[in-house]
Amino acid sequence: MTHPYMICLKLANRACLVVGGGEVAGRKIRTLLASGARVTVVARAAGEGVKKLADEGAIILFQRSVTAEDVAGKFLVIAATDDHDTNREIAGWARSSGALVNVADSPEESDFFVPATLQRGDLTIAIATSGRMPALARRIREDLEAQFGREYGIYLELLDQARRQIYASPAVAGAARQQLLAGAAALNLLPLLRENKPAQARTVLQAFLKEHGIEQAS
Repeated sequence: MTHPYMICLKLANRACLVVGGGEVAGRKIRTLLASGARVTVVARAAGEGVKKLADEGAIILFQRSVTAEDVAGKFLVIAATDDHDTNREIAGWARSSGALVNVADSPEESDFFVPATLQRGDLTIAIATSGRMPALARRIREDLEAQFGREYGIYLELLDQARRQIYASPAVAGAARQQLLAGAAALNLLPLLRENKPAQARTVLQAFLKEHGIEQAS
C-alpha cells in the first residue's frame, strides 16, 4: 500500500478554481483564500457565504455551469459540486490542462487531499486520512487544540529568531549549527509562554545563545 507524499503548497497569487457553491465548497474556498490564492468560483447555485465573499471582492464568482475553459490556466482545481459525474468531468479537464485536482467526493480520483489543520502562528499541524474520512481528521484536530495552545506560535517565532542568529554568526558553522538549534529547541520555554511571559522566555533563549558565542538579537 502506498501513502500520499505530504507537502505544503505555496499558493500566494496562484490562480485556483473551485467548482461548487455549497458548504463543502465554502470551506475549500476559505482555506485557499487563507493561503493567498486568487480564487475563481463557478457554481450554478452559491450559498450566502460564497456570495458574500464575492460581494467583498475576495473571489470571482460565476453563477453558471462549469466549462473546460474555466479550468484552463489554473494551477489547482477543486471539484465540489453535488454531482459526481460533473466532478469527474472537471477532474479530466484539470489533468488535461496540467492542474492539480481534488474531487471532494472521490479520493481515488484526486491528485491531493486537504488535511484538517491546526494553525498556531506559522506552526501548522495537519491530520490526513488519505481523503477517506475527513470527519475523523477534524475530530483529531479538535482533540489536539487543547494540547497545542497559541503559545506554540510564539515559541516558533522565538526559535526562528534563534535560527537566524545562529546562521548569521561566524562563531559556528556546519554540524555545530544543528547542535545549537537542537539545544535551543530543548530549552524549557513553553511554561513561560503559557504564563504569558514571552520576554522572560526570550531572555532564557538569548542567554543560551550568548553562552555559545552568538550575539544578542537587536
